[in-house]
Amino acid sequence: MNPPTNKLDKYSWLDRLFKNPIPVMLKAAPLPIRYQVLRDIMGDEESGDFLALQKNLRKHESRRKLLSDQSAQGLWPIDGKLKGLDDEKVQTLQFIKQLETLHELLNLLVTSKQKKILLGMREVIRYLAENKLPLRIHYHTQAIYLAIAFNLDNNPIIKQLIWDILKRQNADGGWSSLPGESESCIWSSLFFLWTLGQSDSFHANRTLKKGMQYVETNLLTADQSHLLPGMQAWDTLTSGTHGLSILSGGTLRYLETVQLYSEGERSRKAEKRVDWLIGTQLKTALWPSIVNRDKQGDYAVTLRVLKILKHFENQRIIETMNYDDE
Repeated sequence: MNPPTNKLDKYSWLDRLFKNPIPVMLKAAPLPIRYQVLRDIMGDEESGDFLALQKNLRKHESRRKLLSDQSAQGLWPIDGKLKGLDDEKVQTLQFIKQLETLHELLNLLVTSKQKKILLGMREVIRYLAENKLPLRIHYHTQAIYLAIAFNLDNNPIIKQLIWDILKRQNADGGWSSLPGESESCIWSSLFFLWTLGQSDSFHANRTLKKGMQYVETNLLTADQSHLLPGMQAWDTLTSGTHGLSILSGGTLRYLETVQLYSEGERSRKAEKRVDWLIGTQLKTALWPSIVNRDKQGDYAVTLRVLKILKHFENQRIIETMNYDDE
C-alpha cells in the first residue's frame, strides 16, 4: 500500500521530506504503530488493512502477556529482591511497577474497556490516597497521564493531585523535581505540561501558560535539569515508560506540547524546531531515537514526528494559501 506523496490536499504536508516514510512504516513497523499510521496519519478506519490490524491488535502477544501477568488484585509482580525493605518502600515500588506496566499497555493501545486496566489503575489511585511519601514529580505526573488516558481524571484523588502540583509552581514558571527543591527542572515541567495538555480542561489555565513561558525561555538550554542534563537531552527524541525515560523526548516532546496548547496559533519558535526536525530525517526515511547517534531510525519516534509534521505543516500550508488568496 503506497499512499500518494504529492497530493495538494491530503498528503501535501509531506512535500518537504526527501522520502515518504509511510510505506516504510506500513511494511516493517510493529503492529500497534502500523495501526496508528493508518488511523492517525492516513485517516483510514474502514479499509480491509485497518480492520485486519484492529483484529490482530486484540490478540497481540506483547499485551496479552502483560495482561496475563496481573494478579487477581490488579497488581503486577515487582522485579528484583524485596528482602529487607520496609512496607512503605515495597508499596512505593509496587506503585512504580503499576505505572510502568499500565504505560506499556497504553502504548500497546489497550483501553479502559479492558477490566484489568481499571483494576490496575485502582491500585495506583489507592496508593496516591494512602501514602504521603514524597516522590519525584514525574511519578505523580505519570499517574495523572494514565488517569487522563484511561478516562479516570475526574477521580477526586487525581483532581486533588493535579491542583497540589499546580500550586507548587516556582516563581520562574517551572516545577521542581522534588518537593522542597528550589530549582525548576525543565524536563519535569515539560512532562507535566504535556500531560495536562492531553485534557482540554487545562488548555486555558494561567498557571500552565506561565509554565509554557518558562519552557520557551529556556528552550535549548543545557542547565535546567539535574535529571537529564546537557544538550543531548534536546536531541533525544525517544520517550519510554520506565524511570527517567518518561521525561525524555527532547525537542519532539517540546513540539508535541506546543501543539496541545496552540489553539490554532502559529509559533515561530516552534516552527524553527520543526525545520530542524525535518532536517534530521535519516536515509532510511525514519527519524532517529537520538539525533546524530542512531543511524537506522525508530518507528515509534517516526510516528510521533509524522503527527507533529501533519499538524505544523498543514498549519503553514493553510496560512500560505490564505495569504495568496488575499
